[in-house]
Amino acid sequence: MPILFLTPDNCSFVKRALRKRLSTVKSTHLSEALATALGFRTHAALLAAMKAAIADRPMLTQVDEDRMGERLRGLGYGPMAPVDLAGIVRSAELPLAAWREFGNRDRAANERWFKECQRRDIPNVCIRLRTKYAELSWDCISIDPAGEDHLRDDDGAALVRIMFERFRTLAKGAPAKPEFFGSAFVGTIDRLSPSLARDIADDFFMRLYSPIAQRAAA
Repeated sequence: MPILFLTPDNCSFVKRALRKRLSTVKSTHLSEALATALGFRTHAALLAAMKAAIADRPMLTQVDEDRMGERLRGLGYGPMAPVDLAGIVRSAELPLAAWREFGNRDRAANERWFKECQRRDIPNVCIRLRTKYAELSWDCISIDPAGEDHLRDDDGAALVRIMFERFRTLAKGAPAKPEFFGSAFVGTIDRLSPSLARDIADDFFMRLYSPIAQRAAA
């Protein structure tokens, strides 16, 4: 499921994109529906959660387009065509991303993203696009060593088993037979379709980042 850092800029970006696709929906109703997609009962609850978050550790949540559609129907709107909410929250224009994708040979973009991950103290998760397939990589050298406990020893071994099983589940039946290499700390999966790479990137980032955010909030 797609993920999103809950910041005012990110939410404003997503709402602007939705308004272009759902021009008949009132602004207040769209705000309520977006809040529901992000896991909140009301827009007010979403605003309160963003306000309460640690400044440099915004909340990370999953995004559910089906929930948004149900909320809009509850507000009196009829069936609507899918709006590709996943595509919106994975846009290269999103202000604060969890991961990025770029061309396989774009070293400048790769370096910029690594430096941003270091600055934000987040795992470096990225997708390198080739002509047909993509490579997903993750590298936690970008995070503060004090936040690595869940990546080492028994905890790290347990986490990589979970990651591998999620990979096997999501990649079941993938035509190019992608291969998983690495540990919880660093690794790659090659020969993924771009859409599958994005699904796995969302899943892996959530697993790598959530313990860091939980410790910061404790």
